[in-house]
Amino acid sequence: MPGRDPNLWQAVLAYIATAWPQFYAAGLAFVVGLIRSIHAGNRASKSWLEAGLCGCLTLAAFPVLRYLGLPVDLAAAVGAVIAFKGTEWFGQRADELYEKLLGRWLK
Repeated sequence: MPGRDPNLWQAVLAYIATAWPQFYAAGLAFVVGLIRSIHAGNRASKSWLEAGLCGCLTLAAFPVLRYLGLPVDLAAAVGAVIAFKGTEWFGQRADELYEKLLGRWLK
């Protein structure tokens, strides 16, 4: 039974110690996204969903930054920007980029 293994909690704490920047950045993006969304007057359910999406996007930024050779601490700033601007703003920009790059050939 894994709950009785004395090394389980030591392993969990060791993982948290190595992954704390990811949790910090995702938490920061979550809080900023939640506050911005509530301040904008969105419904509570939409605010929570947008904040969760901002946190998940920030977690996804870590491996991308590592792959590009950029400092992974930059993910906290990326997550804060995503949360501050809002997911709808980024969605609109992604749609515009899609139309410019691929839309004209797919019509």
